[in-house]
Amino acid sequence: MSDPLEVLRRLEAVIASRKGADPASSHTAKLFAKGPSKCAQKFGEEAIEAVIAAAERDRAEMVTESADALYHLLVMLAAQDTPFDAVLAELERREGTSGVAEKAARLRTEVVEVSAPEEIAECIRIRLVVFVGEQGVSLADEQDGQDGICRHYLAYQDGKAVGAARMKPIEDAAGPAMKLQRIAVMPGARGTGAGKALVRAMMAAAGPGARVILDAQTSAIAFYEPLGFAAEGPEFLDAGIPHRRMAFGGGA
Repeated sequence: MSDPLEVLRRLEAVIASRKGADPASSHTAKLFAKGPSKCAQKFGEEAIEAVIAAAERDRAEMVTESADALYHLLVMLAAQDTPFDAVLAELERREGTSGVAEKAARLRTEVVEVSAPEEIAECIRIRLVVFVGEQGVSLADEQDGQDGICRHYLAYQDGKAVGAARMKPIEDAAGPAMKLQRIAVMPGARGTGAGKALVRAMMAAAGPGARVILDAQTSAIAFYEPLGFAAEGPEFLDAGIPHRRMAFGGGA
């Protein structure tokens, strides 16, 4: 097998040669003609396909989709006039540094309430990666038609959206409440405080004295407890995953 880096460098050179070419002459030239944003979108789509294949434990499909993602990564970089060597240099810079320590030192999370269609689409993209791609939730369960009545939030680090969540007003037997839902953090941003920042931002938006609840995956109960939530009632299944209702300041 050839040196993997040389394979990527040869591919990078071929991709660069397509810049400015007739869009009808190649798929790469067609992507360049559509602009950097379209190239980035295509990379995101291919990355999601790779995540879904991995979640489904389809090794052959995962390899194929990963190759597609690498190709589209190089196209995205080229569209932004960013050499692949810049990525390699960043990886080299991180050598010997704890990933947790490195992220904690450089990342600050900013949570923003969003409402524009493209921002809501970004929330949904993150949720699809985490819930559908990683956890195997069905698309029908994830896309429940309730987004229109919810308030949506994105967590940003270094200008990149790394987490999403929504908050829905509900009325149940105990009265009105704000329900925190679809709290999702991208794999690379876990352990950086993005999830906690999302929860705290929604708590602040709910307002003082508001009753705030959520249905936590049982495996995530320990994440929410330090934030002031307590489990209530029995375990139940939601989208095939064990959950428990949690309330801010509540008790089991």
